[in-house]
Amino acid sequence: MACPFCGTPYEGPYCPSCGRDLAGTIVAVPVYPPCVCGRCGGTYAGPACPYCGAPFGTAPSSGAPAVGSVFWSLAMAVYFVLLAACLIAFFFAAALIVQGAVDSGWGFVELYVLLPYPVGDAYDVGTTAFLAYFALVAAGILGAYLWLGVRDTRAAARAFSRPLTDFRARFESRSAWIATGQVFLAALFFQFAFVLILALGGYDPQAPEYPGPIPDWYQYYALANASVYEEFVARWLLIGVPLVFAAALLRVARGPASVGTTPLWRHLFGGTLTRESPRSLLLAAAVLVPLSAVVFGLAHVPSWGLWKFFPTAVAGLGMGYLFVRHGFLAGVMFHFATDYLGALSLFAGDNLGAQVALGVLILALVLLGSFFFFAYGVYFVRLFRHFAGTLPPEPTPAATASAPAPAPAVAAAPTARTAPAEAASPVTAEPAPAAAPVVPAYGTSPVSFTCARCGGQEARYEAGTFTCLRCGHASP
Repeated sequence: MACPFCGTPYEGPYCPSCGRDLAGTIVAVPVYPPCVCGRCGGTYAGPACPYCGAPFGTAPSSGAPAVGSVFWSLAMAVYFVLLAACLIAFFFAAALIVQGAVDSGWGFVELYVLLPYPVGDAYDVGTTAFLAYFALVAAGILGAYLWLGVRDTRAAARAFSRPLTDFRARFESRSAWIATGQVFLAALFFQFAFVLILALGGYDPQAPEYPGPIPDWYQYYALANASVYEEFVARWLLIGVPLVFAAALLRVARGPASVGTTPLWRHLFGGTLTRESPRSLLLAAAVLVPLSAVVFGLAHVPSWGLWKFFPTAVAGLGMGYLFVRHGFLAGVMFHFATDYLGALSLFAGDNLGAQVALGVLILALVLLGSFFFFAYGVYFVRLFRHFAGTLPPEPTPAATASAPAPAPAVAAAPTARTAPAEAASPVTAEPAPAAAPVVPAYGTSPVSFTCARCGGQEARYEAGTFTCLRCGHASP
């Protein structure tokens, strides 16, 4: 049978993992012999696997997580190849943009807001002002690479180093590199699948038509500018600014506890929300993100046509999620990868070899993106059940906080995992005296941490509470 309190399968009068009998009474302090984790294959001795967080006695899992990890690794590798290609293309494009602006003597800058269609105009600001504005755009793109490279590369490396059987730790990595790649691939698959369905139905999606030829250098500029400016008008103005006002109103109406300890101004730059954030803020984001996605989709209708609304709105949902979860620059990275994939086709031109290489890259991205599209479908069902409160509590890797601290001198009764010669009779527990709170024992020792929800092993300890650095779960 399985323990109703920690989920460990066992035979006998009490659970060998948490020491409780069926009534919930602690009748013995458990002793954990060395064992092999059924989830990730790691060897350990303790109440939970220190590598993946699986409780003691977890049965071996199927090969599906390992297969998922292989697809995940391939997809992330191809995505990073795309990011490198886009960055190299941007360096070449920047030289062409500067040279083109100097030679032509003009530079148009579009300034608009989304209401929901773009309201604004394009202004010829002259060469000097145009190049200064382009420098700001380039700073936003390069800043995204540098910021995520400094902040999230180690988290991405940890995701790649996880055991193949621990797909969940890879897929739910805290790294913005990983999250951006996964969302990008899922959105790219949806866009190609949507266009294919339209084509099979007899509809031919068309790109915008312009009254005259546009120089290649200006197209490179427009694609780079959209990566930054559209994030400003669609995510910063439509999510960041309203979220600050929503947090301020909630703080006044319901008190500081309703919005947490994050400074209000931080919401302007995104990256402030996790599933453990205050529900009132999560509800505000749940309204703002879809609303901004709809406006973002409608903004593309006048130039592209109605067919562009759905794939653009889905991409807007992804960029909105990245904004609130990982910050403004994560959305810029997503947008830049999307738009400069088109710039790569301009660079390929009539070169057959370059066209074939680009076609193979796009095909690989789309096929691997189908995996993430369906994986996110499963993930959001689990997320909905989490917020709806319909998921059963996940087994915790240690006894509950109310249990007395383990006494090393007491052994457990014989179990299937202990030798009879080393076993001792159960010892009846005495009521624990009132004492000051102690740091909970995670993993195999009081200084080792394993998140009870996601299995992460890195946390911030403050005021008697561990906060998981991967999923944000707080463990008092």
